[in-house]
Amino acid sequence: MDVKAKKTLLWDAFEELKNKWSLDERMLEKLETEEPTINGLPESKIKDLYEIKSKYQLDDIDFLFIVGAAVGFYSGQKNVKDVINKKISEVNDFVESLLGKP
Repeated sequence: MDVKAKKTLLWDAFEELKNKWSLDERMLEKLETEEPTINGLPESKIKDLYEIKSKYQLDDIDFLFIVGAAVGFYSGQKNVKDVINKKISEVNDFVESLLGKP
């Protein structure tokens, strides 16, 4: 496989991963409960990775690339969720202090 075809294949695999794992409000609610992780990824996400490996017929090196990208993508989204939740909590605390809620 030439370099251009390999690059296209890996981008397609990553785009599929991003579409499956992109966060929205419903996903944020599901992430409130911590589930066991394997190398930084929730166990439920590992199945998605193996499906992508099979679908795109990735060899071990390509699969490692996708796994690394997946870990970074998931960690980044989780970090954003944590920051947003912290900021929302701070705003709620501030508003409650203004309103004098006990």
